[in-house]
Amino acid sequence: MEASKKSRFTGVIAGLTLLMIAGLSACIIMLILMSVDDISFDKVMVFVLGLAVTVISLRTIVKQNQSYSQQRVDMARNGGEAVLTQWEIDKTQWTHFCKSKYESDINESSGYGWSAACLMGLVSGFSLWNRFDLGQIVAFVLLIAGVFFFIGKYVAGLKARSDFKRQCQLEVADIHFARSSIIFNSRLILLNELGYRLKDFSIQDKFNMKVIIFTVESGVGSRKSSSGYTIPMPADKMEEANQLSSYYNGIA
Repeated sequence: MEASKKSRFTGVIAGLTLLMIAGLSACIIMLILMSVDDISFDKVMVFVLGLAVTVISLRTIVKQNQSYSQQRVDMARNGGEAVLTQWEIDKTQWTHFCKSKYESDINESSGYGWSAACLMGLVSGFSLWNRFDLGQIVAFVLLIAGVFFFIGKYVAGLKARSDFKRQCQLEVADIHFARSSIIFNSRLILLNELGYRLKDFSIQDKFNMKVIIFTVESGVGSRKSSSGYTIPMPADKMEEANQLSSYYNGIA
């Protein structure tokens, strides 16, 4: 994609983000003022206006991201963007991959439950400290942690089932490996642009097959976040996979 289009997209997103932050800040300030002072018509109107700006900006950002992603996908498929190689995963291997990944995600859902339980248990413990006696605090913490364990596990399982149903609708999976992005079943994954950075890229044995596993980071400092991806590898693509690993680890 042309550098000018990328720059334009970056500028639009940056402007909308600042607008959203301004709207959200106005909402927070008005809530604080209304909580310590009288509620007035002016404060309510500023709050409503800030909320409207926040919602509209967020929706516009989502639409811009979707439009940009679709343009990049179309360009890669139509030869408008340099692609290193393209893979197709046949139905048999794709079905096996989807089922195996679903089972793995369901098994890991308990981990999300324990994470939610520990986090909310600590938060509730600090919140209730010195307000009740020790026995009551322990009972409340265990109750809250238990509830959030099941909530965390349920949400993780729900996402796994949703992903499984969506992926199983595909007859054939396709992957386009580009220089700064990977397109996995029409999903654009940025690797080295617009604030996204490839952290690692490796070939591993998983689900009784060879797979490519990589992690992408975004954000800066303490606000960094990462997303992991797993892509099945056709049995006859080992040489290409090694070349891809060498290239992508070079930009990581």
